[in-house]
Amino acid sequence: MTTPQVTILIPNYKTLELTKLCLRLIRKNTDPTLARVIVIDNDSADESLSYLRTLTWIELIERQQISHESPSLSHSRALDLALERVTTPYVLSIHTDTLVRNKEWLPFLLNEITSDARIAGVGSWKLEAKPFYKHIIKLAERFFAKNLLFTIG
Repeated sequence: MTTPQVTILIPNYKTLELTKLCLRLIRKNTDPTLARVIVIDNDSADESLSYLRTLTWIELIERQQISHESPSLSHSRALDLALERVTTPYVLSIHTDTLVRNKEWLPFLLNEITSDARIAGVGSWKLEAKPFYKHIIKLAERFFAKNLLFTIG
């Protein structure tokens, strides 16, 4: 049996439908010999935690939230907990709104990170299909914002 190369860390907080979709797509499009999945529930206390408890192919960490903890601190502490359990050479952190749509996604990332010893990390931009005119509008906004700053200042 092949040893997994990547541990995928997924913090969860009350996102049942997104979590279901995210995990279904990971399972469908990821070679299980390449990756293990750790989901960290941030004290959701809702249906998402019940759902996660039914999945035998993930490792679930149930984290108790600390009172007055900000969402970003809760997220980072969840990742810290999961990092303690990583035994693979590589780790990947994603959000529950990450939707894997191609079976080659993980081999592609692994190929990129192993292609050069100087590479310490790889990732992707937020991928969205925007119409051409929106790109033009964004460029125009940047142009005018830059020129207005110089004109006013």
